[in-house]
Amino acid sequence: MAEKFLLQGTVKWSYDHELAEVSQTRKIMTGMASFTPPLHHHEGYIALSDTEIIIESDTDEDLTIPLGAISQVYLGFDDLFPMVSVRGAGLFWQPLRIGYSVSSFETQYIYVIINFNGIYTHDKEWFNTLTTILQ
Repeated sequence: MAEKFLLQGTVKWSYDHELAEVSQTRKIMTGMASFTPPLHHHEGYIALSDTEIIIESDTDEDLTIPLGAISQVYLGFDDLFPMVSVRGAGLFWQPLRIGYSVSSFETQYIYVIINFNGIYTHDKEWFNTLTTILQ
């Protein structure tokens, strides 16, 4: 990540299909257990430029999302990432869901948790920045 970025940080993230495979019991237990990281399948670094979101993984796949491909930016909970999976019932943070086109027939969704420190995240800052840029 060598260019100038609008925002950057650490990220924990999952695809929607990965979260769909997580049992409801595990989701509930994640929200109840202290010192448990949030639901995620990948982690690494995230950066926002004026043209794309870049995610570089520590261990597995990297991901680049052109801003022009983004069709949805949502801050909050849903069936795949429920409120019960977060300590404090979402009082301190909520996941950021980004939907983007991978083809003219397919939209992919990822759930990101940015700069999680055990209590809160920077997801709202990213949400506000992305919605401003995408208007």
